Amino acid sequence: MESKWLAMVLVVLSLGSGLCDGCLEEERFALFQLKPFFEFIDYKFQDLINDDFVYEKESSSNCCEWERVECNPITRRVTHLFLNYSSNMEIDWYLNASLFLPFEKLQSIFLRGNFITGCVANQGFERLSSKLDKLENLDLSNNHFNNSILASLSELSSLKSLNLAGNVFTRSNPTNESNNNWMNLKELYLGGNEIKSLGSLFHEKEGMKFNKLEVLSLNGNLFNNSVFSSLVELSNLKSLDLSGNQLEGAIYTKDLNALSNLEELILDYNEVNGFIPSQGLRLMNLKHLDLSNNGFNNSILASLATLPNLKTLSIGISQCNGLIDMKDLYGLGKLEELTMASYIDAYTEADADAGCSFSLQSLGFFPTLNTLSLDGFNINETTMASYSRNNFTSLKRLKLLYCNVNKNLTRQGLNLRSLEELELSYSSLPSNFIQVFGPLISLKKLTASDIDGNNSPPMHDVCESTNLQELGINGCNLKGSLPMCFSNLTSLKMLSLSYNQFSGNISALQSLTLLESLDISSNQFSGNISAIQSLTLLASLDLSSNQFSGNILAIQSLTLLESLDLSSNKFSGTTSAIQSLTLLASLDLSFNQFSGNISAIQSLTLLASLDLSFNQLSGNISALESLTSLQLLDVSNNKFHIPSSLRPFFNLSKLKYFHADNNTIHADDHEMSHSSTPRFRLSSISLSCCGSVGSFPKFLYHQSELQHVDLSNIYFKVDRFPFWLLENNTMLVTLNLVNCSLSGPFQVTSRVHSTLSYLNISNNAFGGNIPARIGAHLPFLVYLNMSKNYFNGSIPSSFGDTSSLQILDLSNNQLSGEIPEHMAMGCSSLQFLGLSNNKLQGSIFSGNFNLTSLLELELNGNNFTGMIPNVLANCSYLYILDLSNNSIYGEVPSWIWNMSELAALDVSRNQLFGRLPQWRGSASNLEQVAMADNQLEGLIPRAICSLNLKLQFLDLSMNSLSGTLPSCFKPGSVREVHLFKNKLQGALPNAFHDSCLLVTLDLSYNHLKGNIPNWVSNLSELSYLLLRRNHFEGEIPIQLCKLDRLSLIDLSQNNLSGGIPYCLKVSALNYAIEQNIWLRSSLDDINSSMSIEVSIEYTVKSRSYNYKRRMLQYMSGIDLSSNKLTGEISFETRNIMKLFTLNLSHNSLTRPIPQVFSNLKDLESLDLSYNNLTGNIPVEFGGLHFLQYFNVSYNNLSGKTPERIRQLGTFDESCYVGNPFLCGSLVGKNCSPVATPLTPKALVGNKEDHGFIDMDAFYASFFACYVVVLLCITAVLYINPYWRQAWFYYIQMAVDSCYYFVVDNFPINFCSGNM
Repeated sequence: MESKWLAMVLVVLSLGSGLCDGCLEEERFALFQLKPFFEFIDYKFQDLINDDFVYEKESSSNCCEWERVECNPITRRVTHLFLNYSSNMEIDWYLNASLFLPFEKLQSIFLRGNFITGCVANQGFERLSSKLDKLENLDLSNNHFNNSILASLSELSSLKSLNLAGNVFTRSNPTNESNNNWMNLKELYLGGNEIKSLGSLFHEKEGMKFNKLEVLSLNGNLFNNSVFSSLVELSNLKSLDLSGNQLEGAIYTKDLNALSNLEELILDYNEVNGFIPSQGLRLMNLKHLDLSNNGFNNSILASLATLPNLKTLSIGISQCNGLIDMKDLYGLGKLEELTMASYIDAYTEADADAGCSFSLQSLGFFPTLNTLSLDGFNINETTMASYSRNNFTSLKRLKLLYCNVNKNLTRQGLNLRSLEELELSYSSLPSNFIQVFGPLISLKKLTASDIDGNNSPPMHDVCESTNLQELGINGCNLKGSLPMCFSNLTSLKMLSLSYNQFSGNISALQSLTLLESLDISSNQFSGNISAIQSLTLLASLDLSSNQFSGNILAIQSLTLLESLDLSSNKFSGTTSAIQSLTLLASLDLSFNQFSGNISAIQSLTLLASLDLSFNQLSGNISALESLTSLQLLDVSNNKFHIPSSLRPFFNLSKLKYFHADNNTIHADDHEMSHSSTPRFRLSSISLSCCGSVGSFPKFLYHQSELQHVDLSNIYFKVDRFPFWLLENNTMLVTLNLVNCSLSGPFQVTSRVHSTLSYLNISNNAFGGNIPARIGAHLPFLVYLNMSKNYFNGSIPSSFGDTSSLQILDLSNNQLSGEIPEHMAMGCSSLQFLGLSNNKLQGSIFSGNFNLTSLLELELNGNNFTGMIPNVLANCSYLYILDLSNNSIYGEVPSWIWNMSELAALDVSRNQLFGRLPQWRGSASNLEQVAMADNQLEGLIPRAICSLNLKLQFLDLSMNSLSGTLPSCFKPGSVREVHLFKNKLQGALPNAFHDSCLLVTLDLSYNHLKGNIPNWVSNLSELSYLLLRRNHFEGEIPIQLCKLDRLSLIDLSQNNLSGGIPYCLKVSALNYAIEQNIWLRSSLDDINSSMSIEVSIEYTVKSRSYNYKRRMLQYMSGIDLSSNKLTGEISFETRNIMKLFTLNLSHNSLTRPIPQVFSNLKDLESLDLSYNNLTGNIPVEFGGLHFLQYFNVSYNNLSGKTPERIRQLGTFDESCYVGNPFLCGSLVGKNCSPVATPLTPKALVGNKEDHGFIDMDAFYASFFACYVVVLLCITAVLYINPYWRQAWFYYIQMAVDSCYYFVVDNFPINFCSGNM
């Protein structure tokens, strides 16, 4: 006996001599030969964190300890390879199967989901037949294999299980192409292909080769009813799955009965409606039958009565009206689980008077039934009395989904004393339904979800089920406070009341001392949480998304807690109470008001997930360095100071997710002196916020498993793109380096990166050319943003190689050349293309075009020429089109108006000409239309009326459009209208009568006439009313006083008369009005919008300026100049207190200047010139500290000019000229003695008194000086261009003054002369 043991030891030692690190060296070497193709072969899956898979590299050098490798424990030979989803290549590739030859004892190979499309020539699976004679299991599912692989597989005679599901096998009989040797095959999976027929595969000689087959899965193919005749030779078949095929009508039972050993039959998701003959099924061994989602009616039940050994039955009734007669199933004496669905009202609220009805009493005929699931049935009172048997003692689990339980139902005949689990979802229930089903003395688990609160379980009835151990009532809209009777449920171990509307405190829970899990999240509970301190057995506690407040000291007694979620409440104070919860594995304190340091958390060494985001925590982040089990850490949006090196976390070897956005990231002064490397291998890091850290942190150079990186808004000041991040991290999916002060050239990896899908390097200082091979090296990009840099050169045509690209933004660079044709053809998935503000030229998409998925196209701000390309008509989903600021010419194509999805169109500032085309209303979704500054002419078409419903922004300014707006044009939702500088005529149209949301109305520089209508008071949101230089007449309507939001009103250069409404209210908005059109993208993390911005021309300080939205929000002004207004100036001071500019010049206003103007402390410009004002200039004007322009010239003002102090000291005599009765130093007239306009000084005699001046000498010297001055001025203007420009501006001002003088004094003759 001892010699035998000695021999065995010697064998083991001899085998061990060939081992290296626990596995054979040759097999270990073979595994690393597989790694280029199956990159994750030495990785394992960690637990799910935030619903995401985490890969972790194997730490052991012993390949037999790897998760994806299984070895024989004695020989250490590899026996199983689990390589599912282990390839990093997302393109089709060919497998060299001979790489598996070194694994001679291999029993199983799992290669699911690796994009394999076939085998290398002469290196297929046939190579394995000679050496891998123990290979029994081969899984090739979810790849791209086709029929050609079958010849290679046919040589593997040792196979017992072959999985070819989810490939691209087609045609009939996919295995007829080879003489297979699958004599030992027991399981064959061919589901999820496009196979139509099996032919003679299982017939005669071929069928003999499958005589051991027990499991056959053909689901998700194209088989019809003839498939059953192909299976008759499979006498040992035990499981057959034909779900999701094209079976229809009645199935002949003859061929089906030939499968006499069948134990499981799955036929769901077909269109079968019966069997022929109806009671001809003779599958005596059948235990599991699934007939759900077909076209059966009530009669199908009779066809199943001949299956005496059936244990589980799932069936759907789609043609049913009335009661389901369960008597037909009396023969199923062994039935244990029954699932029945009625598809008439299955996914809507069932109607109590129609559809399928079911009687719970009928279950008494099934003594072994323990589980019942009903979907879409009516359960009402009439059915309850139709059966006499009432033995329900076996039923333990009842599930009602989308059922309608009659509100008048009574307890007649029911006996559910043995029921242990009751599940209710999306059903309509009576308020007393628990009493109907009761007494439920054995009920241990009750769950109800998505039931309306009015019909949900009454809490007091629930309280009577004192044996309940699990209670879940979620999403039922329950309101009010928790009833105190909850304290009776002392047996509860699990309680979930999430997603209701409970309010008040939770004191009713304090006696539930056996609770192990409590979830009351997403309610409206408030107050403190002291009631939970007695629940000392709790392992899981979720109080998130409520309104709890105060401290959290009550939780310090819950020392058994493993999961704690207090997020989204109003808790405050410190986190000291957490210190005693040493068993915690998951802690979420996010979205609260916690403050102070986090030293209490350092004792929670078992924590795997920690979320402290969105609080006011501060202090030393190194308190977390002891949490060695941590996998996820989120400290975003706090007040931590975090070193860029992350040195405090170097020992957290399991850390995979680290998010610290919106804290302060600072450079680590000790980083250079410490050469240690971090133990963590991060999958995701996000440090987006602020701070200057110099170069990239060193720890990044040691990371090789990164999948998501966000370092945006950190100033690195590095002169090149960190391409090594891509080189080192082959699994990287997203990289965000927005606004990082990066400069220099942009580099791509030296080899293809097959996982990067999101890259954002916008708002940096990168320069030079975009790499020519960017598309070839980053072919799987979905999102690429390189905007706001200094890239030059042409757009690389290799972008055409990125067929998955959906978002491409190259805007705000210095790119030149044309749009590459290859890009326009290859980027077939592109949804957003932004090339605005570059130097691109040529025609737009002049060649082939395949960007038919475009949602947004922004090409504005370039040098494109040619016409608007007709190929854009193929972009049927186009939502935003911006071609503005180019040199595009031609007419506006009519197809633009046929794009039904188009919401925003901007072709402003081009060279378009001709008339606006007519259309038939297909563009009714347009919200923004801008065609300003072109050469469009003619009438505005009536088709514009189709935009009435959704139009928000209209800009047709600076064209030559004429006529009137169509009478049918009444845009009710419009907010901005810009029609200035056209040739529109007629009265102000009624188009905007009901546009109550209108903010801006600019009709300046047209030929409109008539009165300003009274309905202007309907425009309650109006802020900017601009009617400058038209031919309006009549009085300014008093209804303007009803506009409370006015900021700018410009009625200048019209023929308005009468007085100025004293009640006008004008003030600055102090906020910008944004007019955004949001892009609807299929990418959840992409938010793109378009806002067309139009400047408003307004005259300030006698000059016209263009103001955009950001400046307009601070502007407020009134310009009524160059009209025929009369009377006095009278404003209610409180209505114009925030006025910035006031221009009433060139009118016929009288009476003194109002002294209340001195209260307008924000006034910057005041022009009252060219009126008939009298009286003195108020000395209080000296207190207007912001006044920059002041003009009262050419009036009848008298008295002394203001002293040259403060702001008034900056204005010269030109501001007062033309007032003959003013005196003072500014007008060169002595104020003593005082002369008034009412008592002018009379001339004494007729003799001129020249005093001591020799007038002849005076005239001669004056003439000489005048000539010299003219010569000097001419010389200076010739030499100095700046002064020359100022001089000509002064001359223009003089000409304007003359013009207005003529207009004011000779209006009739002047106007008639111009007509």
